[in-house]
Amino acid sequence: MISASRRLFFTVALLGALSAPLFAADSTEVRRAKADELLAVHKWRTTLALGNRYLKQQSLMAVRSELARIGRERGLGKTWRPGNQQWDTAEATMVAPLLATVEQEWASLQWLPPEWAAMTARSFTDAEMDALVAHFRTEVGAKQAIIIEQSVAFHVGGALTMSGKLIQDFPGTAEEQRTLTYVYAEEDKAMRFSVAANDNVDGQRFALSDLGAKYQKTLMIKMTGILNARMDAVAATLPTRARAVADMAEPMVAEFRATNPG
Repeated sequence: MISASRRLFFTVALLGALSAPLFAADSTEVRRAKADELLAVHKWRTTLALGNRYLKQQSLMAVRSELARIGRERGLGKTWRPGNQQWDTAEATMVAPLLATVEQEWASLQWLPPEWAAMTARSFTDAEMDALVAHFRTEVGAKQAIIIEQSVAFHVGGALTMSGKLIQDFPGTAEEQRTLTYVYAEEDKAMRFSVAANDNVDGQRFALSDLGAKYQKTLMIKMTGILNARMDAVAATLPTRARAVADMAEPMVAEFRATNPG
């Protein structure tokens, strides 16, 4: 016969086994909520504008390569090139769905929360997450969040330019370049605060703290990698997507043939 004390032991053990997954699930949900709160602090406006500029370039390159292929295969001649009305119309028509993909798979940031949650889970404790959220909710904390975002944008842009991926003055990207310049200047103005003001003591304390340094370094390294990897992944799909929409150029090819019979 099982003694009362042993029955109690088995009962406690059974309840513990049954409730452990529930507690784990609760812990995961709480952790994910903290990650979402922290992510909501950041807008990534400069980095997004930088990515939009780069991915517009890659979209145009993919479409222009496809239109050049069509020209070679159809024998359209040397006048089938950028600047020709039919080419330019075909280019704009084909680029539009590629840019819609860029918006959905890059600029919307819908892809980011799971990667952010995984990154913060590996890098910060629950107590650190609470402290970060509390700090960035303050006025000076919000400014420091932009400072960190611009540090990340600097490294993202550096990776693009030093690797030769971002081509300066690429034809067709002037609007995106203007937007990038405007957003950067706007954020640069918004993030400034007086380090001498008494109201900003908490900002100075955070900047000089171990957690402040850890957060900035972590994002500069890990978020730069996450953001650049995402841009690379989206860019890699664009040539195939351009080929998939090549039929959209047919009306313009027909018009070009009609107006250039020779």
